[in-house]
Amino acid sequence: MRVIKYILLIILVFSVFAGCKKDLAGLNENPNDQTSINPDYLFKQSLKEGAGSYNSDVNVEQWGLMNWVMYLAARGGVISGNEYVIPSGKDAFWNEQYINALMQIQEVINISGNDENMVNKKSASRIWKVFLFHRLTDLWGAVPYSDALKGYSDLNYAPGYDQQHEIYLNMLDELKNAALSFNSSAPFFNADADLIFSGDINSWIRFANSLRLRLATRIKNADHDRYLEEMDDLSGKDLISSNEQSALFPFNGQKKNHLYEAWYTNQAAAQNNPSKFLVDMLVSTNDPRISVILEKTVMSIDYPWYDEYQGIPNLLPNSDPVWSTFDDDWRDVSAIGNWFLRDNTPGVLLSYAEVCFLLSEASLDGAYSLSDAQTLLNNGIRANMEFYNLHGDGSVLITSGQIDSYLSSITTCTLEDIITQKWLSFVFENGYEAYAEYRRTGFPVLKNYDGTEIEKSIFPKRFIYPNSETTLNRENYLKAIAVQGADNEFTKLWWNN
Repeated sequence: MRVIKYILLIILVFSVFAGCKKDLAGLNENPNDQTSINPDYLFKQSLKEGAGSYNSDVNVEQWGLMNWVMYLAARGGVISGNEYVIPSGKDAFWNEQYINALMQIQEVINISGNDENMVNKKSASRIWKVFLFHRLTDLWGAVPYSDALKGYSDLNYAPGYDQQHEIYLNMLDELKNAALSFNSSAPFFNADADLIFSGDINSWIRFANSLRLRLATRIKNADHDRYLEEMDDLSGKDLISSNEQSALFPFNGQKKNHLYEAWYTNQAAAQNNPSKFLVDMLVSTNDPRISVILEKTVMSIDYPWYDEYQGIPNLLPNSDPVWSTFDDDWRDVSAIGNWFLRDNTPGVLLSYAEVCFLLSEASLDGAYSLSDAQTLLNNGIRANMEFYNLHGDGSVLITSGQIDSYLSSITTCTLEDIITQKWLSFVFENGYEAYAEYRRTGFPVLKNYDGTEIEKSIFPKRFIYPNSETTLNRENYLKAIAVQGADNEFTKLWWNN
């Protein structure tokens, strides 16, 4: 039995880097014959895989990251001494990204080669490849990068790792060069294949520049000179500048929003409710987004003296007697807002609101001079609130009067103010970025059930590598951790140091 398991594990790892995917078999073509593969099909499939799946959005993001950054909290509490559980789906997420999304997009790049008629397809694919890799390195640190995805071309089935600083500098270069490589006179993906921007070149350029802004900001504390260099080069370049230009994945009846899928098909997912930390922040600041983000407690509808909004206490031990005071059916706790639980709620890859917050931080640092930090902060808040209206079903609206009233209460613009508002804009939509930004900045200041700040020393800084890497790519794995540090959740990433 051990031999069989070992053989199966070898097959899996070879698949990761060779990209031998059965879902391409429907093409009835030799996968090694690049000329026979339709790049539009590969591009579309990579967008679908990269936008998320059950493993990534449920096991990793919802049960893991969204609990860690306190959007959600588990009913019944946590086990003392084991407050942060590494998501069980992390290995599957790694494999999904390498086997499916990245191998597919790399094939498009390989097929394109130096063909001038495919320069636009290649440029967009390079941008999407960076998007996929930046999530991987933000979760693990050093990952197979420059040596990866070469199973077919170089027969390299045990790729070496690149350290995170090498990956980030290369990704920034890739985004800059890819954005400059588009040719308006050359063909592009059709609207059916380009699920994100419907075949619009200018949208991909804005996405590349905006993603570059995100990555440059991420490394600000680790390589400030490079951050300033990137900000200087981005000045005046086209960025996402409206909600309509945001990079979104269009979930629909065929590929449903994963929060919707989890909530209505997996009973375990429903064991997580909005956290007390989130609820208290929205209530205490009279934030009009509360009507979108949360549902009122069932008890408050039936009995007016109950709190309209209440969250699950964060990190409260499961042995605490407080749990016995909650309703047996949790009717005294708020649920996730229905806005997020529709099958067609769009998946946010990079929003206009985020761009505003990134520029606000840059302005605060003196690295951006086209607008002041306070104005940009307010623009980001307004954009986030209006985004809910734009992509809602009309059942819940945030009025312009409510937005103006809330903005009148925002009288300071510190880094904490900016990142806290960014955290609010990511709620239930982008646990990856919320997790990354908390590690980078320490904001918002996350608090335990009793109002004290969390113990940062036990807060996870990264994911542990998959078992397939520690066994079948062991030599390169050992080289990587010899430089990066111990393979545990407490080793900080390069940009986090």
